Amino acid sequence: MCAVHHVQEWRNGGYTDIDSLTLACDACHAQVHDGPTGWATTSAPAGDTYAGRTEWIPPPHIDPDRNPRINHRHHAGELIARARRKARDRARAEDGVPSPCAAPHTVVSSGVAGTNDGDGNSTVAGSCSETTT
Repeated sequence: MCAVHHVQEWRNGGYTDIDSLTLACDACHAQVHDGPTGWATTSAPAGDTYAGRTEWIPPPHIDPDRNPRINHRHHAGELIARARRKARDRARAEDGVPSPCAAPHTVVSSGVAGTNDGDGNSTVAGSCSETTT
């Protein structure tokens, strides 16, 4: 089952707007609370790799620094792209073909930057600049 969670708790002034909600499985949703063993949520800030996505902040007994984490399970496109890359790399390894740089990265051609989504789709053809995202 899946629950819809207010990133900022409704009882604390959170809005029931699409931009203020996130998906969580029922078991995880039950772990978000104000107590000392509860998880907290916030939105990743602008400029972050995952800006606007929900950050899950573990309680101190799990992570004393309470570093935010992104749950990628509700972003099927990312999971599918990762599975495709792994399958492609496995097939290449079985065939003895060296794997090209498959991680998402910045591509530079004649000083013009572009991107590669890790599936071989580049906005600009050129060499890998070794900068992963």
